[in-house]
Amino acid sequence: MRSITVKHLVKKEKMEDIIDENYLLCMNEDCEVAYFTETGAKFKTSDLKVPIWFKKGADPKYACYCNEITEEQVIETVVNAGTDNMKDVMTAIKGEVRSQCKVKNPLGKCCTQAFNEAIGKGLEIRNS
Repeated sequence: MRSITVKHLVKKEKMEDIIDENYLLCMNEDCEVAYFTETGAKFKTSDLKVPIWFKKGADPKYACYCNEITEEQVIETVVNAGTDNMKDVMTAIKGEVRSQCKVKNPLGKCCTQAFNEAIGKGLEIRNS
């Protein structure tokens, strides 16, 4: 991903450590490293302003970073409001929806996959 994502998510005191390279996101849920480059630059999860939803101990666990919607809110809305798609769930929770995925989401792209996984969890509960 581009460094613009990292620049927006790293805490102020770590900004000077950002280099203009493409970053990779460590997908190991047990690893404390969040972002790293092929040249050895790295940022830990503790260096970020927001938790990474799939890392152990993420609190809150966001399903959507742009709108600050947690997985818990998605599940609750699916179960209690009867919604079952991303647009309706987002509207039910926030009303007006924003999209700034490149700078708000740790992946630097839309949260569709994580959001739909949360909807799936809600549907399982609702249908059980």
